[in-house]
Amino acid sequence: MIKIFGKIRYHFQPELSWLISYWSLAMTPIFIALSLLYERTSFSFHVFILFGVFILLTGFGLHRYFIIEETGYLRIVTLNFFSKQRLLISDIAKINVTKSTITIILTNGDKRLFYMRKWPKKYFLDALVICESFKGEVELLDNFIQLDYFEIYKDDKKAPTVS
Repeated sequence: MIKIFGKIRYHFQPELSWLISYWSLAMTPIFIALSLLYERTSFSFHVFILFGVFILLTGFGLHRYFIIEETGYLRIVTLNFFSKQRLLISDIAKINVTKSTITIILTNGDKRLFYMRKWPKKYFLDALVICESFKGEVELLDNFIQLDYFEIYKDDKKAPTVS
């Protein structure tokens, strides 16, 4: 959760198959650059280009977040320029939450799976539930009751305040 320009961003990662594929491709230039650097005693122009490609792909990979808009929309921001994604918050029927994922189920049956860390997920859910246009339900799904943070999560409901 990061607050930039007055808007709170809740970062996520895509589905596990896309996550592994993307980050494998993003890490490839750094390993090629390091192997080129190891083979030669001097820096070459190709090494700098590969380091730049690695930094660019890392920036693209970290540019994924949710924004809960005051107009009643959930904006899903990624670097996919061809698809502007905005979901009407009132169209969300259910949100399934596990230890590492959030599955948003819409009223038309579409499912969207996102991987989030513990604290951004907690604050995102708190802010979404407090939103007056949210009509769905949040279901906590987990098998490990003794080792789980959901028990603490149920007691600590603090949504971020807009100032």
